Amino acid sequence: MVRVALVCFAAGTWALQQSAELPSLCGGLGLGVASLSLCALVPRVLHHIQWPWGRVLWFMCAAFLAGYSWAAWRAQLRLAYTLPLEFERRDIQATGIIASVPLSDARRTRFVFKIEQSDPAVPCMPRLVQLSWYAQRGLPPVRIHPGERWTFTVRLVRPHGSANYHAADFEASMLERNLRATGYVRDRPTPPRMVGHANGILITLEGWRDRQHKRINEVLGNAPHTGIVSALAIGLQMGISPEDRRRFTRTGTNHLVAISGLHISLVAGFAAALAGWLWRRSCWISKDWPLRLAAPRVAAVAGAGAGLLYAGLAGFGIPAQRALLMLLIVALSFLSARRVAASAVLAWALAVVVALDPWALMSAGCWLSFGAVAVILLAASASRVTQSKSIDQVTKVKAGGQLFVSGIYSWLAFRWCRMLSGFKAAARIQGAVSLGLIPLTALWFSQVPLLSPLANAFAIPWVSFLVTPLVLIGMVVPAPLDALALQAAHACLVVLAALLDVIAAPSWALYSLRTPDALALALAAFGISWSLLLPGWPLRGAAPILFLPLALPPSSAPAEGEFRMTVLDVGQGAAALIETAHHRLLFDTGPRYDVTSDAGQRIIMPFLRARGIKQLEALVISHADMDHAGGARTVLTELPVVRMRASLAPKHPLWSQARAQQVRDLAACRTGESWVWDGVTFTMLWPDEQSRRGATLKAFQKSRGREARNQVSCVLHVSNAHHAALLPGDIEAREERALLAQQPAALSATILLAPHHGSRTSSTANFLAAVAPRDVVFQVGYRNRFKHPNAGVVARYQAHGITLHRSDQDGAVQFQSIGAKIFVERYRTAHRRYWMGH
Repeated sequence: MVRVALVCFAAGTWALQQSAELPSLCGGLGLGVASLSLCALVPRVLHHIQWPWGRVLWFMCAAFLAGYSWAAWRAQLRLAYTLPLEFERRDIQATGIIASVPLSDARRTRFVFKIEQSDPAVPCMPRLVQLSWYAQRGLPPVRIHPGERWTFTVRLVRPHGSANYHAADFEASMLERNLRATGYVRDRPTPPRMVGHANGILITLEGWRDRQHKRINEVLGNAPHTGIVSALAIGLQMGISPEDRRRFTRTGTNHLVAISGLHISLVAGFAAALAGWLWRRSCWISKDWPLRLAAPRVAAVAGAGAGLLYAGLAGFGIPAQRALLMLLIVALSFLSARRVAASAVLAWALAVVVALDPWALMSAGCWLSFGAVAVILLAASASRVTQSKSIDQVTKVKAGGQLFVSGIYSWLAFRWCRMLSGFKAAARIQGAVSLGLIPLTALWFSQVPLLSPLANAFAIPWVSFLVTPLVLIGMVVPAPLDALALQAAHACLVVLAALLDVIAAPSWALYSLRTPDALALALAAFGISWSLLLPGWPLRGAAPILFLPLALPPSSAPAEGEFRMTVLDVGQGAAALIETAHHRLLFDTGPRYDVTSDAGQRIIMPFLRARGIKQLEALVISHADMDHAGGARTVLTELPVVRMRASLAPKHPLWSQARAQQVRDLAACRTGESWVWDGVTFTMLWPDEQSRRGATLKAFQKSRGREARNQVSCVLHVSNAHHAALLPGDIEAREERALLAQQPAALSATILLAPHHGSRTSSTANFLAAVAPRDVVFQVGYRNRFKHPNAGVVARYQAHGITLHRSDQDGAVQFQSIGAKIFVERYRTAHRRYWMGH
């Protein structure tokens, strides 16, 4: 019953994270008092409850309310420190401490800054903020270290991320890390370093991690797998290359590049074994030591201490917390001479994790970590029974043989059978984990690596018994021995990468499927539990039938003659997906955020995978500006594309990449091209040949390059029998007038993407009168430096009675045409969570 209560406590914290609004402080306190009252009345009430399940329900309700009220109270405390809106994008002089390992690249250094005082004094000033310090032109980024005190002139904004279907929630992750503002350091005035250095356990630990990170980079430099070594050493995964991430994703080995429960358990096991071995031989120092304290207890304390140290080096991530808590609980059971069931250990670890971090259940790592351990426990219980039966069936000694010969034969047979049964048990557990995590992997990533068991069969022992020990040796031995160990670890990673490339080579190695609904997940989870039960369980072989709703979900495509348009929130950029009954078209691909990341990787591909889209029938890139074409490279690499239309220079690299990816139909956007898909008409309205020639001449003038690209921006019109959508890219007033002169009747649309993000040089009054939209969407970044949309343009739309949608305020906006009606859904309204806007 205690285990059920612990799980219900965790469920209560998860329920709060699904809430659109927080309960008031009085309401949260009331729930807490109610839960405590229920718990206090349990002994008396249970005495009068005759129905057996009534006691369980009583405990469940009390634990659920306790978890909900605890999480609400913690959320109230964190949200109390919110940067006031009037102080966003203002210069603030802040004095404080570097509180994390600084992460540097060629352009900037990112770090967590703990603010001690600010000028002007900001009410409810966040204590922890995430800052970027950009390098001056031609100079490397400034080198800083944890614990140093600095005075920075900073510009801050509230945590605000893109809000899209099936994408990562940046604002939730920032709330979990207690980072209540982000910003950058101003170069003027020059930031002075203050006298003194901060102390404390956490700062000391961060300083040690920073020194190890610097040493790894010095030894390995630009080696291809340096980021993996840093991830295994100190838990920093930011340096892992995109090639390595893609390799691990296709083979289902992502868990090996983090300091996970497996690595912490190995370190703790080694420390426990070493401590126990030394303690048994401590009689050479003092003959009373092994008698006063049992070796298993010493081993338990040493293992828990080593696990605590390694988890600290990892930054106490959720998988590390889970493994550490389980180690501590087992160690306490050893010290108290009590046996604790494995399921109870897991339940206690879950409850403590969510009590310390109520937002833990919002991350995939928490679900995958606890889910994997639960599957292992279920599979191991069945494996132990099977293993004991196989050992009992050891080949009997032949009758009449000599005693010595029969004894050797029996011993060899026993050892062989034991080793074979161990291999079978390990294979069964590995297969069970791969099978058991399919629903969670499908839910969080919309992908299932089919060759994961094969890849993990080699990768787990290779990383656990070779790479990780070498990395740990490199962290503790002095120079130059540390360099030899780190280089040996990297050499082992090179071998691992080569083998994983072979395994990941087949096109079917990674199976994509649509994000499942609650019913499909429940059936799949029940099927997994049923299939992992003991051999001989009734209908055990029929359990895989319950996976069918997960593998073959019903179609969610629009009906024949209808279309659905999803305008994604990609920040300051553009991307929209148009779906018909059997075809998909992506218009623009959003911006590139930095050297290794773009909207295609962060937003578009997760969205397409979650929708079960395995091919694009058309990709349209309106023009070459990076906020429209920045994610095209990722989309072309990750997804088959049948046709591509774009306004790009003939030698633009995207044309070459499209040919390399075997896009069969390549052409520039041109006026008059039209096609029909499933009763929906697609028509290209711009650019015309004259504009294209004029843009070519302007392209020679660097100062007019952007104007030239905007001039030839593709304009796409999508229509069915009742509604239409107009996607005009970045055209401006001149192009709007040309469209009005050439084909005014073709512009009429129900939905309009605001031209050029609502800049003052577009959206003329005559153009709006000709289009006459019911809804308009401004795709703009939060507090963008261009100040889009322009206030005068917004007023112009309002004067025409048009409903306004903004991606920075509404997130992704979805339009669904059904007959004569069109339904609109704003992501931040339909999927609101209490932290949005704080």
